[in-house]
Amino acid sequence: MLSVHKALRTDAAPTPAGFYSQAVRAGEMLFISGQLPFDAEGNLVEGDARLQTAATLKNIQHILQAAGADLDNLVQVTVYVSDIEFWPEVNATYEEHLRDVPIPPARAVVPVKELHYGASVEIQAVAYLETPGDHPC
Repeated sequence: MLSVHKALRTDAAPTPAGFYSQAVRAGEMLFISGQLPFDAEGNLVEGDARLQTAATLKNIQHILQAAGADLDNLVQVTVYVSDIEFWPEVNATYEEHLRDVPIPPARAVVPVKELHYGASVEIQAVAYLETPGDHPC
């Protein structure tokens, strides 16, 4: 059976802890699984919501780079926060990282009761890839 999609994996972002892919490419679209604030060795980044948001966005950047893309390619982002009180810090850090993106992605913010491992933030994203379908990802 010919697959119309394929998994992407990079060692620059944390290894998935469970049965899922870091990202899946389907045609020109890249679907990035929810990223938590882990470093590449799998350790939770300690600190406030700003530090955790920066670490989470860094993981997304690494995954995008592995696909031959960058933050400019994002078209949709969903941000989960474990406490809506963290939103000003999360939003400020998000804005710092995406400030130079010509077209900011569509975004949803979802307050949740809690996130895995006690994280303050989790971000999933969708990107449009302009590279040909035979890119290594």
